[in-house]
Amino acid sequence: MNKLTATDASFIYAETKDCPMSIASLQYMQLPENTPVEEFVSSLKQFISKRAHLVPYLTSRLEHASGNLDHPNWVKDTEFDINNHIYTVAVPAPGGFRQVEQTVARLHEQALPRHQPLWDIAVLTGLANGQVAYYNRAHHACLDGVAAQASYNILMDQKPDGEVPAEGIPAGDRRTLSLADQLTGLLTEMTKQGINTVTRAPDQVSAMARLLQRSIDPSKGLGSALTACPATIINRHIDQRREFAAGELPLSGVKHLAKHLNCTINDVFLSLCGGALRNYLTRQNALPDKTLIAGCPVSLRSANDASTNNQVSMMRTALGTDIEDPVERVGYVAHQARLAKAVLAESAPLMSADVHLPLFGSVARGLQTTAALMKWSEHTPPPVNVVISNVPGPRVPLYSNGARMLSHYPVSIPAHGAALNITVQSYVDQLFIGVTAATRAVPDADRLRNDIQDAYAALHKAVSADIVPLEISKVTEEVLLKDLADLAKMAGNGLTEQVA
Repeated sequence: MNKLTATDASFIYAETKDCPMSIASLQYMQLPENTPVEEFVSSLKQFISKRAHLVPYLTSRLEHASGNLDHPNWVKDTEFDINNHIYTVAVPAPGGFRQVEQTVARLHEQALPRHQPLWDIAVLTGLANGQVAYYNRAHHACLDGVAAQASYNILMDQKPDGEVPAEGIPAGDRRTLSLADQLTGLLTEMTKQGINTVTRAPDQVSAMARLLQRSIDPSKGLGSALTACPATIINRHIDQRREFAAGELPLSGVKHLAKHLNCTINDVFLSLCGGALRNYLTRQNALPDKTLIAGCPVSLRSANDASTNNQVSMMRTALGTDIEDPVERVGYVAHQARLAKAVLAESAPLMSADVHLPLFGSVARGLQTTAALMKWSEHTPPPVNVVISNVPGPRVPLYSNGARMLSHYPVSIPAHGAALNITVQSYVDQLFIGVTAATRAVPDADRLRNDIQDAYAALHKAVSADIVPLEISKVTEEVLLKDLADLAKMAGNGLTEQVA
């Protein structure tokens, strides 16, 4: 059987009209010379079709268990049609970077249709620079960020004229299951679950003892694991409307900072987000006295695991939004992140294994619906203030149907109570940032994107006179020039102080 795990299925149960559970990326593509867009899209369908059998989620649809007895299954879509998954979307004139961002936001508001495989590629046309862009999307139930990179290695090439790979990702049994098969599978999984609970008990007791000892040891502590999140304007009930802004940072510059400050690239990025959120909330007189807490997905995947499912946990770590000095903030964030990783490692035996219970899906969906109707996120403390992800990407240029991929901006998921998601993804020598937010909470995601880039420049200035410049691509340059024009216009209206 190819049954969804409890983690995979949780994204199905959590999805509503206001909270689509799709992850995506915005990829600018340089078309092969003298290739019309229509010809490229037509050949792209053939290009993907030849590889679709190598990546299971591309040709698998969701099939719910009878009576929601257990988690859904992936089954082979016998009516798979590539035309349902690859299509063109015209970007409004003048086709600049901001129009592309807005188009992505509108597309990301829509849930993927459940009756067919849960992915698509919208080829964005009408770009002012003559390129095209992919809005490349899949349901989070299909894969996590690391698994997505494994899929890219199959669906893209490292040279313009690459050949179809010989091997793909194992698909498992994707046949439609009878009621008897489903009941047998549920009983089998529940038996394994019971045995696993008993065998894991000694490790769980040891883990609880270690965590208790850590909590009373002043040299260790639990970090932000149990710290309450302050209430903020970004932690609220959301609707379907989305905002998206994309930006870049030089990977070499962030590495330089990490080496100089004796921390990791992720520590630096978390501190930049902390500084950006501090500035963003300060402008609105909405900065809490206590630091914001980020939820950071952490991969549990082994080095050789290329399966397309979700193998992640979440660590909670402080962002130092109450610290003004950028260097001091990095030190604080790095310390808190180390504590968070240690707590996560020690609590690993306590994490639930794959859970299978009769009617689990119905109960989960009922709770989700009730929480949405009652707007619990407006009345209860948020579990985290913001979700921040760091996904390692390809270090070599990739090609799709002969077109070179120029960017890799991530597009992720806001949710009730955590209406802002900031994800960074590396590609070649750049860090590509995606700020995805619910409009009700963050109506100006582009300002927050600018704040992250400003925090980078401020940290470099504080660290060294030899500043690594903020290197940006031509597509990002357009939006920065527009921001300068907007500032000049505001200055003419006497609003300079408010903007600053």
